[in-house]
Amino acid sequence: AITLLSVASTFAQGRGMMDTAAMRQRQEARLAKMKTDLNLTQVQADSMRAITMEFGQKRREIFMDPANQGMSREDRMAKMQPLMEAQNQRIQAVLGADLYKKYQDWEQANRPQRGNR
Repeated sequence: AITLLSVASTFAQGRGMMDTAAMRQRQEARLAKMKTDLNLTQVQADSMRAITMEFGQKRREIFMDPANQGMSREDRMAKMQPLMEAQNQRIQAVLGADLYKKYQDWEQANRPQRGNR
């Protein structure tokens, strides 16, 4: 029984690492597509990567915070709204008004589909 639990625990930890690696790989592919589609400079692409990483971590902290575990999806989204606004302000500062509009359109067209949500 102990061996079985140990193997299951090791498998779960390994799967978590694979999920993180796969998520990072998808994020890098998305950023590369964004750079190409929007014709971003390397500086803009690097800034977008940094902003995405920074705010992604902040969103994960909100979702992982035990105090937020009992919240409804709507309440968590309301709590994240200031983060999303701050992220958008930073992105607009990097891209400028015209390219930011193209970015918003690109985001709508390239938003990952998440089932029936």
